[in-house]
Amino acid sequence: MEAPRVRVFRVEGMDCADCARKVEGTLRSVPGVARAEVSFQSGKAYLHLEVPGAEREAERALASLGYRLRPAGEEARGLPGPWPWALLTGGLLLLAFLASFLLPTWAGWGYALAALVGVYPLARRAAAGFRQNPFSMQALVTAATLGALAIGAQAEAAVVVFLFLVGEVLEAYAVAQARRGLRVLGELLPRRAYRLGDGGVEEVPLEALRAGDRVRVPPGERVPADGVVLEGEALVEEAAFTGEPLPGTRGMGDRVYGGSLVAEGSLVLRVERPPKEGFLAEMERLAEEALLRKSRAERVMDAFSRRYTPAVLALAAFVALALPLFRGDFLEHLYKALALLLIACPCALVVSVPAAIAAGVARGARAGVLFKGGAALERLAGVRHLALDKTGTLTLGRPRLARVMPWRVGGGEALALAKAVAQGSAHPLARALREAEGPGGLEAEGHRSEPGLGSFARVAGEEVGLVRPEAVALPEPLRTQARALEEEGMTLTLLVRSGEPLALFAFQDAPRPEAREALAALRALGLKPLLLTGDRTGAALPLAQALGLSQEEVRAGLSPLDKLQLVEALAQRGGVAMVGDGANDAPALARATVGLAVAEGTGVALRAADVGLLSLAALPRALRLSRLALAAVRWNIALAVGLKGLFLLTTLLGLSGLWAAVLADNGALVLVTLNSLRLLWARV
Repeated sequence: MEAPRVRVFRVEGMDCADCARKVEGTLRSVPGVARAEVSFQSGKAYLHLEVPGAEREAERALASLGYRLRPAGEEARGLPGPWPWALLTGGLLLLAFLASFLLPTWAGWGYALAALVGVYPLARRAAAGFRQNPFSMQALVTAATLGALAIGAQAEAAVVVFLFLVGEVLEAYAVAQARRGLRVLGELLPRRAYRLGDGGVEEVPLEALRAGDRVRVPPGERVPADGVVLEGEALVEEAAFTGEPLPGTRGMGDRVYGGSLVAEGSLVLRVERPPKEGFLAEMERLAEEALLRKSRAERVMDAFSRRYTPAVLALAAFVALALPLFRGDFLEHLYKALALLLIACPCALVVSVPAAIAAGVARGARAGVLFKGGAALERLAGVRHLALDKTGTLTLGRPRLARVMPWRVGGGEALALAKAVAQGSAHPLARALREAEGPGGLEAEGHRSEPGLGSFARVAGEEVGLVRPEAVALPEPLRTQARALEEEGMTLTLLVRSGEPLALFAFQDAPRPEAREALAALRALGLKPLLLTGDRTGAALPLAQALGLSQEEVRAGLSPLDKLQLVEALAQRGGVAMVGDGANDAPALARATVGLAVAEGTGVALRAADVGLLSLAALPRALRLSRLALAAVRWNIALAVGLKGLFLLTTLLGLSGLWAAVLADNGALVLVTLNSLRLLWARV
């Protein structure tokens, strides 16, 4: 059986979390749709289609509810939300208000007309989705408005509908801004590229680029696609998606991301991936997928809102039907019940958490932090310990030749022989030798590798090798030198010819330039760092000292299992964030409270982690952003529940009416939305 095809659509008209639940339920009931996932934050639906053409049936099903299904690539047109109805209702309300002074007998009819015009789109959507959710916000507002008209409160009915429509417009605008925050990365790509061909430079649209094309990027232009530098050197600014304020130098062999800005100089690149499949597109996709995974707070609020609305409705029914039997004044109690109907609207409650999570994920994507779900954003705020892998995480992961210790030949001859052998090896130390400055150019043949021993080749008719020092019996002076270099944290390889040692080469993996500053920032945030490495203590301590770590904060000689057990222990003592980059870090990353992987690491580590980091400098930003987002979530919940609780009490006491109830709902909605949007511009 053929696996279901996954297609992504944009849902127009979906401007609240309650709408998203309704849309998801409808799509799941469509024949031919095996599975449907709808994200209110990104405004997209992910359909797993078993039957060709099932998307057309899905379009018809949503159209009956007042929503439109569009391909994800199509841009929405016009202003979001029911603004035409809000504008029309507001105009009629103003005319009715003026009529109350000029033609008082007609004012009531004017208010009634404004209320009926405004409630029409709400009643239509409530009727279309009644079977799906009889307690929708539209249904509650419709019932309250018609009830107010029935008891002669025409002016209040019109104000209720108008304020609700204005609230929906403001909510839709705020949601559109948050969704735009998710798409802003893709907008960094230029619209054209300068492709190099046999006929010279030609200007082509971005869609024409293919992997393997050569492109020129002049100063002041953005890089059109992910690629590798073939010629030139330039200052490249990546602040828009890494958060790094200063540009970095890129030269031959360096990788650059599509969307980065060439500030000075120019580059010739070989395109590695088409623009629409590049790093920025992957970041945008990961951010959108993250919004499908709900945080614990979202799940709690969803469950609370599903119980809250029926409870308040039951209270409204008791006030309208039971209390008049004991206290009389049926109309007054009916008026209170109508106000309770509006307070029962769960919109502010269900939006309070996902709006903050969406803004946090979007802000993270622009700061070099890729959260894979709201739960990761939420959990990261609570960790107290930080475990960091050494190689590739705190260091560059690219060893550099630090010293040459010749024994039986000159230093220049030793380096030339080593480079000849290194030409046939993919080992990181061999690459470091090839990149080292110094003599080379010797011809070698018969390259071969022996696992656990080293690499060999024939140079000038003799076998020359690069091997582990412990594999050869070294003379005492050379052995003493080797021990001294190892104590300095160096990695060694030995050059041999016909089995005789010729020279020692010492390599060192330099710490990342941003590592010390990042660790200091993490300490300031109250985290306790711990360096984990499989290297010897002698190799780990010099790096730790250079980064400001004490000996007590280093755990050396660890196997992947040792790392896993240590992370498990830290997870029990206040939560731990594990940062790594290699396949051997994957078990610890998966077990940590939150796993974070440096984007330059292996695919295994990135898949196991909860958060991707474009650089180590993004780690403190991830912590600060998670704490800001969690604070916004708490404020949102307090505002939504507090305002509704306050007006619930004042309504029961007879101190507030319909207009105050709708202000409680829409006011809370606007406040939580604006509070969430602050995260999009927060300094992290």
